[in-house]
Amino acid sequence: MGLDKSKFKKLLVLALILFFIFSIVGYKYRGLIRLKMLAVLHSFDDAPAESADTMPPGAWWPARETALVESDLSDLTESEREQIELLRSLGYLSGYEEAPLEMSVTVYDTAQADPGYNIIISGHGPGVDLIDMDGNVVHNWFNSEVSLYGIWPHAQDQEIPIDFWRRAYLSDNGDLTVLIEAGGVVKVDKDSQLLWASEYLGAHHDIDVDENNNVYTIGRDIHINADYFPDNYISEDYICVLDSLGNRTHWISTLDVVRNSKYAPTLRRMTDGGDVLHCNTIEYIRPDMLPEGYSGPLRPGSVLLSFRAIDLVCAVDLVEETAYWAESELWHMQHQPTVMPDGSILVFDNQGLGEISTIIQFDPVTTEVIWLYRGDEENPFYSIGSGSCQRLLNGNTLITESMMGRAFEVTSQGEIVWEFYNPYRAGENLELIATLFETVRIESELVEGWL
Repeated sequence: MGLDKSKFKKLLVLALILFFIFSIVGYKYRGLIRLKMLAVLHSFDDAPAESADTMPPGAWWPARETALVESDLSDLTESEREQIELLRSLGYLSGYEEAPLEMSVTVYDTAQADPGYNIIISGHGPGVDLIDMDGNVVHNWFNSEVSLYGIWPHAQDQEIPIDFWRRAYLSDNGDLTVLIEAGGVVKVDKDSQLLWASEYLGAHHDIDVDENNNVYTIGRDIHINADYFPDNYISEDYICVLDSLGNRTHWISTLDVVRNSKYAPTLRRMTDGGDVLHCNTIEYIRPDMLPEGYSGPLRPGSVLLSFRAIDLVCAVDLVEETAYWAESELWHMQHQPTVMPDGSILVFDNQGLGEISTIIQFDPVTTEVIWLYRGDEENPFYSIGSGSCQRLLNGNTLITESMMGRAFEVTSQGEIVWEFYNPYRAGENLELIATLFETVRIESELVEGWL
């Protein structure tokens, strides 16, 4: 018996030594593990796979095939020709058709377009522009220290070429609450001075702010979750709520909120590892977002989520931590569901018709499609990933065709009355256009006190 105890002690010591060694190795190479996982995430979402290894830092996309030939330059002014040559000097990549010659605002019907200013969130690098309806930059938020590695220097491997602001929420005093992709949330004032920064959250894709300045975002943890995938690393998304100073108050697993609901069978659509849900939208449902006397399924104080990997849009009660309403049959790999003033929901359907994107407005009670927009041969509309949609005060809809670096406003009849092309270009032949993550129309009154 004594010999058995001795052997047991030796085995226990050996097991502890091995555990200690694996812990050290895992910690030492945590950046590499995260790098590999993030490579999976970005190949799944918004990066052109055929050129991912040679793309410049940030988020870029081969522009739609609208070539710029030398003869076109003859019609330009000297200043415009100089601008083209300056952009060509960026010279990151060659081999694709050149980006469209059009830059900034190309269509503006002053009689039909909704007036105001536009927040422009671009993947070329950190920062946010505010432009008027003519495309003039009237304000910019940028601080070289407010970046992924500037705020969270040990967040992930330094070789990952990501450092841009993904979403932004403007306060009426010019403060900007910013989601820094793959990092966390910061708040800067109108002069871009840092007011506060959250802890590292692995935050991605989206933020929203409620009437008490609490912030809602999507957190991420790359790990093994034994309850779901005991043998594989997954990217698990979390509903993350911050208070008005950036302190974390909620951290709720999105896997759990679906599993603990009647919509749990949709989890069968998950892959066996990696980015299993890919949450890309979070919208806080404020009481004033629903019409008076509303009797539909949506609850004020809950959040609307979009899971691209399983085609699911759902509403989640933050107290019960469960999905209480969901729909998944009207779209494929969708983005940005948003509640309309009549209680309907607007969704950016990326790939429901293959290489044709659609904006769908539907009734969450009956799933009846109330309104939709698709492009045509003259005005194609397709974004394989990302994308946003906003119903404007005059009834028009502002659409961000992210991968094409384009935003445009359409009437209820589908007429384009405002159009904007991202002026940030790269490549030896200007073949890359910076991803336009979101364009947000704001009322002029929101800037009158500080601009």
